Amino acid sequence: MNRKLWAALAVVIVAGFVGWWWHQRSDAPAAPHDSAGSAAPPPRAPDPSRPRGEVDQPRVVVDDDPTGALRLEGQVIDTDDQPVSGAKVTISSRPVRTAVSEADGSFSFDALVGRTYTIIARAPHGVAGPVTARLTEKSPPVIMKLRPAATVTVTVASSDGKAVHGGHVELRGVDERQAAVEGKTAVFAGVIPGMYQLAAWADGMARTFQWIRITSDAEVKLILSAGGPVAGRVVDDRGALVARARVSYTGPSEWIQQASTRLDSVTSAADGTFRFAAMPAGSFRFVADHPDRAPGTSTLIALDGKTATEGVVITLAAGAVVSGRVVDADQQPVSSARIRIGGAGHPGQIVFDAPREAYSNDRGEFTIRGLPRRPLAAVALHELGASATTPVDTSKGDAAGVVLKIEVTDSIAGIVVDPQGQPLEGIQVSAGPSLAGGASIDVGQWRLRGFPEELTDSAGKFTLTGLAHGRYEISAALAHSTGRGQPSVEATTGDTNVKIVLQPEGGVKGTVAFTDGTNPPMFTIGPPTSTQAFNAGNGTFQLDGMAPQTYELTVRGPTFQSRTVGVTVASGKITDVGTITVTKGRMIAGTVVASGRPVPGAIVYVGRRIVGTGTTSAAQVGPMSAGTKQDTTDANGAFSLTGLGEGDLSIVAEHETLGRSRPLRLPTVMPDQTELVLTLEATGSLAGVLRQGGKPTEGMMVACQPTSSPGSTYTVVTGPDGSYRFDRLAPGTYNVSATVGTPMTGLHFYSKQVEVPAGQQVTLDLDIDPGSLTLSVTLTPRTGTVGMAIVWLLSGSISATTSNDLALKVATVGPGASQWVLASMATAKFSTVRPGAYSMCAIPFPVEVKGMMVMMGYRERHGDSLPAFCKPVTLQPAPEQQAATIQIDLPPFVSDGPEGSGSAH
Repeated sequence: MNRKLWAALAVVIVAGFVGWWWHQRSDAPAAPHDSAGSAAPPPRAPDPSRPRGEVDQPRVVVDDDPTGALRLEGQVIDTDDQPVSGAKVTISSRPVRTAVSEADGSFSFDALVGRTYTIIARAPHGVAGPVTARLTEKSPPVIMKLRPAATVTVTVASSDGKAVHGGHVELRGVDERQAAVEGKTAVFAGVIPGMYQLAAWADGMARTFQWIRITSDAEVKLILSAGGPVAGRVVDDRGALVARARVSYTGPSEWIQQASTRLDSVTSAADGTFRFAAMPAGSFRFVADHPDRAPGTSTLIALDGKTATEGVVITLAAGAVVSGRVVDADQQPVSSARIRIGGAGHPGQIVFDAPREAYSNDRGEFTIRGLPRRPLAAVALHELGASATTPVDTSKGDAAGVVLKIEVTDSIAGIVVDPQGQPLEGIQVSAGPSLAGGASIDVGQWRLRGFPEELTDSAGKFTLTGLAHGRYEISAALAHSTGRGQPSVEATTGDTNVKIVLQPEGGVKGTVAFTDGTNPPMFTIGPPTSTQAFNAGNGTFQLDGMAPQTYELTVRGPTFQSRTVGVTVASGKITDVGTITVTKGRMIAGTVVASGRPVPGAIVYVGRRIVGTGTTSAAQVGPMSAGTKQDTTDANGAFSLTGLGEGDLSIVAEHETLGRSRPLRLPTVMPDQTELVLTLEATGSLAGVLRQGGKPTEGMMVACQPTSSPGSTYTVVTGPDGSYRFDRLAPGTYNVSATVGTPMTGLHFYSKQVEVPAGQQVTLDLDIDPGSLTLSVTLTPRTGTVGMAIVWLLSGSISATTSNDLALKVATVGPGASQWVLASMATAKFSTVRPGAYSMCAIPFPVEVKGMMVMMGYRERHGDSLPAFCKPVTLQPAPEQQAATIQIDLPPFVSDGPEGSGSAH
């Protein structure tokens, strides 16, 4: 379904580090706040003009809905299919509207326009949704079935240990909730499971943010730090002050610090000034928008979290107006069509500016103001179909007379049935890009248009319209699915008999225990993108709502060695995996010191892969760094981490004010691993500008990897001026790379090395300098058939024997351009390569390993033994198409079954 597909595309864009969550923000415009005073306003009622439940679709900036002529009807029922009265139902109209279900469970919303809506419901004994439904004149009623809700307890503390006064917490996602901190906690009851952002602040304390996936009751701790005030002004391109501009901020180094333009902004006063009461230490860009002007961004500004900062200037250039009309194939006006205008971006780019959205009137006319003056793209969406993507260039000013013709009318139709062939009503059906055969994906188009969705009618039928000609992945799932969905079905536009058999969901239960029969006090378990926490102490667990298929479940906890097991979930059944035995594993312990003295309160991170931002070693990037363990040093500076696996590990310590230790590689054979001494040093910073063709490039990921420890990677994203910044890096030598492309078509790394001294800022500009050659690499196995493989093309001479050995060598590669691609069918293709000497290196996987996430997990667990094969190759200036081969051996499959035949990690 769409939420899985968008998450997958985001991962593709940024190689699994940043993008999986980047577009899960759903900020839409609202009337600006009335004052320019504080960045920490008191609790407020839910913003009625903010669409909810849309975190799974690409973010879109929308105007209020016009008055329509359509009616959405539905019913709320309980787990026994009985009607529920008095349930509060919320629909993501603009502004948001609510209704209360009648005695028969029915509810309705009138005067709606035809588009996709998300509906949620809450009753005293459960929650329902989110259900995403596309409303047309023929749409069936929406059925909202209650299920258990979650309770989220948030503990708020200050970084200096002092009491928190006037604390507030917001839960933002498929639902929006606010709560005051009572004592030390804020409690949210009746939470709809899903992906949320938590925001917390208090008097004199800066805002902090954290992402969390809620599947059941959860406990979260948020740490607040002191902040310094920041003030500035908004001006136009002639220097005149701009009132009532909405100002928010982004964190270039710490990308979790992405303020909501709807919920965290302040408004410029009559004299154009604005003020944030408390901003944390770090680097920030302040951004502003105004209904009649193009958005603007300040320069990158470094804050110390204490000193007042004045004089921030945000310039809003003259905005452009795009106007036109929407017509059908007979040139007749089309009313209530959605018009989206935005920048499509390019492969590898994280597009920050959300598309703007408005509606055509009864004459088919539309007008959208305040657009940036640059090349844009427009599309119209309607139940009749869609328009082709139309270039709209506002570089020189307004664009009038734009005609969007509803001519993309291909569709895919079919039916969703249960295993007995009975039609299923109210099932959510979605179309996404087909990834078969390594097909290229225009991410910008999907971001602009969104993902087609439909609910099945009473006969189980669906029709997805407005599709461009081609192949798609069609998936069906219960409306409240949290990501453990059914397998998708390949279909081509024009297909009218697509049949999707939706198996009843099942689940998994079992027990986690040590070899002596005792149980860990707490653990998490689940597939890579959807884990659940258990802390009852008896080791038992049960995961529900899982589509019948084979999963890799990873068990993790602070006191034992992580373990992955394979399990097949049967339709409509709870599969008992029995006891999953875990071991206490390897211990890493020692002391953190600074200037020769023990440091209490330092955080120590250990893991196969430490993924950080430009500020911290704890980036929230989902499964990529989920195996990292951490501990906080005691009063004597001591730390102890248990439950670590064999093989290379990375370890780093950091403290808010005293700095960070140099990342250390810990091979299994290294002695004295319980007597480590990690020395904190003052951090340095790294900044620069990324350019392509001599022009600054926005929205590109820059990765920074210490050459001594390939298991530590820090990432940031370039801003509108192409600038990037790492606020805190331990002293040392780093490989700094700009990343472009996708694994399917090739991830391109344009790299330089730099030395970062303690306490100093270093400047390093990067250039994306592609070539024109294409290299096709064929993997030739001595026996067997190649399944999946990772293939590298590295500048210079490289040799490696295992996956982990290759990772270490890649971290030391000097300046140049390198690529890696996910190969299927034994062929990898590298594009835009420059002539020169390279090394081709392949990591083949057993044929039993299928799927990108499964492959990445298998590589992490078995990288010490997974073989790598390298071979030199020299690319000549001509011809443009060149080819090479690598002879490989296919590795045997190492099972990770629950019976103990697999290897722990």
